[in-house]
Amino acid sequence: MRDSNPVTGAMVGTLVQVVVLGSLVAAQPPAEINIMGLLFFVASGILASTLGRLFNYTSIERLGVPMSATIIGSSPLFSTLLAVVFIREAVSVTTLLGTLLIVGGVAVTSAKGGNAPSLRDSAILLPVTAAFFYGASSVTRKIGMNLLPNSTLGAFIGTASSLVFFLAYIIGPGRLGTVKVTRNSGPYFVASGLVVSAGWLSMYSAIAEGSVSVVSALIGTNPLFSLTLSLIFLRDTEALDRSVAAGCLAIVAGAIIITLF
Repeated sequence: MRDSNPVTGAMVGTLVQVVVLGSLVAAQPPAEINIMGLLFFVASGILASTLGRLFNYTSIERLGVPMSATIIGSSPLFSTLLAVVFIREAVSVTTLLGTLLIVGGVAVTSAKGGNAPSLRDSAILLPVTAAFFYGASSVTRKIGMNLLPNSTLGAFIGTASSLVFFLAYIIGPGRLGTVKVTRNSGPYFVASGLVVSAGWLSMYSAIAEGSVSVVSALIGTNPLFSLTLSLIFLRDTEALDRSVAAGCLAIVAGAIIITLF
């Protein structure tokens, strides 16, 4: 919302997630607890919602949204690479091809109007680092689910841990004043938190049953849904040109290859 800022949105959304997911866990407590599983859930939350998000915001501030989104969209590649290295996950050729199509589609869709920075610009490391943290979170999430197969608990622990570290960052010098919730923006931030809660539950359930490479690649198709919804609800600010359409087609093709083959 224009009368608030991304930090406020992330803060309110995460708080709503904690309340919703915590209520679900309280309604159906886990029968058993695995400490190592919980630690990996904590690590996943810190990697994605704290470190990844902070580097994401910093990248947007330094490089702008198009370039940041383009590079951070490569996170499925990091997920796949780290899954192969650390949990010895086998990756098929079709999965790799689909992942490359999705990442390429995200790049084409997001890079509209962006100016590529020089490779000598150290700021380019910011979105790369964010993509790495997002990718690493998928692997730690998978390990956690293998040790403690409870998607609701995993989603809650990951969200709660990110909230704790996010609060620590917000309370830092000069940052508390950036949190601003208004009457206009508040309901949208709350709605966002509710939607993301459902997304996290689905993500943890998917990662418990599927491979990191496949799940991460399919989650990487989210820009396609964002663009579609923005064309419906933000007609005055969004437009579909040839490059964006080509990017969407690449994302869809990648998703089809992964799911069917």
